[in-house]
Amino acid sequence: MQADVQRTALKNFETTRDEFVEELEGFSGGDAGGRGVVGVEVFLSRLLNTLSMWTLVRKDTDKQGKCFEKRCEILMVLTDEISASTNFFKVSVAPTISEPVLMKMFDMLAMQVGSLTLRGCSDEDYEAVQNARMVEQEQYRWEHKPQEDDDDRRDILRNLWSRFYYKDQDCDCQLCTFSYLPTCSPTPSPPLSPMFLDDSESDWTSSSSEEE
Repeated sequence: MQADVQRTALKNFETTRDEFVEELEGFSGGDAGGRGVVGVEVFLSRLLNTLSMWTLVRKDTDKQGKCFEKRCEILMVLTDEISASTNFFKVSVAPTISEPVLMKMFDMLAMQVGSLTLRGCSDEDYEAVQNARMVEQEQYRWEHKPQEDDDDRRDILRNLWSRFYYKDQDCDCQLCTFSYLPTCSPTPSPPLSPMFLDDSESDWTSSSSEEE
């Protein structure tokens, strides 16, 4: 990475991250910002490319924690998978995202991207700390939600979250040292609303379950 590009990326890291999170939170609430499926995929492609750049942004700098690059790599893979999933839902014909599984995927992605920080050994990055707390609350919910109660959609989301949630036992950052564990039981996640599948969506649900 060129030195001037690296300096700019470091300087703008938190602003860029927070802009992505704001959009993803909109998606998780059903607001695609007027985008159809192609627009959502373009946005996610831009996020993936930014994550790729972030894997290089700390080179030859003082690093707080070891896990940042690995977290970015994990998010690259899962961002690509979520992008592929948008093809199976009806976001191409309306400016809203109404499929609850897809909305939850964007919610998971938002909090994980939001928890990325270059200041992992301190609480100075306020937005990252708040998202890191949400990550731990989400992990608590999945740990305390009986797996035998999962339907196909919940099973897909559980599998996805298990891949999102990452700790490096050799990293001394706040997130990897469990500094943000909830001090009380978080509010349970609301149940998924009923979904009526057409043939293509049914095929996606079946294939996703088989892959897990």
